[in-house]
Amino acid sequence: MERPRILCIHGIGGKDLTMENIPGWAENWRNALKQHLDIRYDENIRFMKFDSHFDNQDAGVVDYAKFIGKTFLDFLFKRRSNKMMTIKDWMDDYPDMVVEYLQDAKLKRILWDELREHISFHRPDIIYAHSLGSLLCYDFFSQDENRTGFENITLVTAGSQIGSKLIRAHIKFPIEQLPIKKWYNLNNDKDLVFAGRNILALHSNFKQVETYFNDDWPANHDGYRYLNHQKAVSEVWRTF
Repeated sequence: MERPRILCIHGIGGKDLTMENIPGWAENWRNALKQHLDIRYDENIRFMKFDSHFDNQDAGVVDYAKFIGKTFLDFLFKRRSNKMMTIKDWMDDYPDMVVEYLQDAKLKRILWDELREHISFHRPDIIYAHSLGSLLCYDFFSQDENRTGFENITLVTAGSQIGSKLIRAHIKFPIEQLPIKKWYNLNNDKDLVFAGRNILALHSNFKQVETYFNDDWPANHDGYRYLNHQKAVSEVWRTF
């Protein structure tokens, strides 16, 4: 099989059900990646399905209370150490994430194992992870058990909530240097899904690329618009 090989990981929204639709979001991603990376064969670009793992999840009041409590306690701690942070900052950055993923350690482990299987089977050179997919990948690669074996992988995140101030309570922070070849983050300051925040990392294998667009729909958060942005093409895809 020709290289590069790409593994795509979508965000929330039940995208597994429409993954095979033509035309559809997955076809758009695949065609753009084939063009930008000069790939001939569809099988070089694979998609990870994971929505089914959420089917038996039903976050209740207790789950939301734990999530908000942990987030708010982190806010109070940061507020004591940073007088500039306000309640408005907390509200502006409050992440509309899948509470089940952030609160359920067992679910996280299932998804990490699923990701490991996809990497082992497909052996991707590039992982393109959008929205929740970016959190999944950061969590996975920042685990101590995953410190070796992924040195040839380039991670490209887009529409990521990792930079949100209040998500820090739920991930390893300060942002760790991931044990991979390169990490690009495609950022859009106009992203309305709590993703228009810089990822504060100065690691040698990390680079943030500003991919500004303002469509107003869908919330300036479209994974296709990110990967097809001219800056993504010139500063990321053309480097392969």
